[in-house]
Amino acid sequence: MKLVGIGDLLIPAQYIEKGFAGFRDMGITVETVSWELSDYTELQHINLLVEQEGAEAYQPPDYILNAVRDADIIITQFCTITRSLIDHCRNLKAVGVLRAGIENVNLEYANEKGILVFHTPGRNATAVADFTVGMLLAECRNIAKSHMELKRGRWVRDYANAEYVPDLEGKTAGIIGYGNIGRKVAKRLRAFGMEIIAYDPYYTGDDVTQVSLEELMKKSDFVLVHYRLTPESRHMINRDMLSLMKPTAYLINTARSGLVDEDALLWALKEKKIFGAALDVFEKEPPGEDYPLVTCENVTITPHLAGGTKDAFLNSPVLLADQIKTVLDGGRSGFLLNAEQCAGNELL
Repeated sequence: MKLVGIGDLLIPAQYIEKGFAGFRDMGITVETVSWELSDYTELQHINLLVEQEGAEAYQPPDYILNAVRDADIIITQFCTITRSLIDHCRNLKAVGVLRAGIENVNLEYANEKGILVFHTPGRNATAVADFTVGMLLAECRNIAKSHMELKRGRWVRDYANAEYVPDLEGKTAGIIGYGNIGRKVAKRLRAFGMEIIAYDPYYTGDDVTQVSLEELMKKSDFVLVHYRLTPESRHMINRDMLSLMKPTAYLINTARSGLVDEDALLWALKEKKIFGAALDVFEKEPPGEDYPLVTCENVTITPHLAGGTKDAFLNSPVLLADQIKTVLDGGRSGFLLNAEQCAGNELL
């Protein structure tokens, strides 16, 4: 059996090699190939295109196809697993994605071909949760804005929210999506003395007060978006939802840009329907200095940094390797997405 890992600029091939090194003790050949892109901007462009249009929006180059031709298992982070790649691989039995999102895999065709698809939920949950809290504080307490003004030699103490700069204690944080990241954010915000409510129709735990999306938008002082982007959830935060928010509330999005209707958010910010927003993701990346949301005075922005810690990237192959090994040993894994559709797969 042969495993081929596709390294990229964020998880290089040597990280995959190290994470899956133990597979050699199981008699599995482990090889890697580097997906060679010019820079992070090109990677971001392809990733955003795939998030918006699906795996078939980008076709891997021939040297990737040649490297994975004989693979039984392919490991990737951002490089796409397309219909043509699957057809090119005569022995393919499983694909492992080194992140939670699987937009870069043609899952429908993988199901049709009986190919197992693994993902790595929570691999950067700590990184994103830490960053989210930082974004919340940076926006409502004007940390980033005042830093920028001081760098320009200006002593500025009044900002768009000058009439009401809040404490966190006693405020309500509404978390949309209560998965690995959402729960970690909740843990951190509880330490500030905040009340937590959540909207997540898929979460069955009893450790948080669950409400409807409409109620969450009405009650929250801070709305934090951590939902999975699907065709059904695209623009779930629209003008109607934003209209329900308190005029002193803030929206924080470190998840996917498509979850929020940017035109509606721009309206809410310009018309002061909400106090502010903090955004790590945009429909167009990089957005440019004239991008409407960039020009708003009541927004804190960062260039898609939330999940990018060294620890998260190093740990992702280790987490996924452990879960694939569990399945190869006859066990079950929550990282495996399509076991029912691939009941006849010989790895099960």
